[in-house]
Amino acid sequence: MAHTTDITVDWGDTDAGGLIYYPRFFHFVVVGLNDYFTPAVDGGHPMEAYRSDGYLLPAVEASASFHSPLRAGDDATIETTVVRIGDTSLTVAFSVTHRSSGEAAADGEVSFVFVDSDFEPASLPESFYDCVRKRGDANE
Repeated sequence: MAHTTDITVDWGDTDAGGLIYYPRFFHFVVVGLNDYFTPAVDGGHPMEAYRSDGYLLPAVEASASFHSPLRAGDDATIETTVVRIGDTSLTVAFSVTHRSSGEAAADGEVSFVFVDSDFEPASLPESFYDCVRKRGDANE
């Protein structure tokens, strides 16, 4: 079941034409991902908690389709769903919609690999699997 995170587009998220700058959608994916996994670290910031333990979760592949523009001040909802989870990696599907109308703004997928301080793949924490199971997302 998709996890939702509400965001507001800031002026700094937009380009000179006043539209959201497309890489900012991927920033919002990470915002949704952190919100999704907050229970894994008892309400803290997941990526910071793992970074302080010597681990990172870099993106290794990303794709997106853009459907309608967002502008500064627009409210949007990010739906985050873990569609695949393995021993060291996970793939997240995302959908961004205009909160007022429900109109699709963008969707896509991003794959991440959990790595140690040497950038070698490491086993995902059990707390990741717990979050995914509780939300009813990807089968392991």
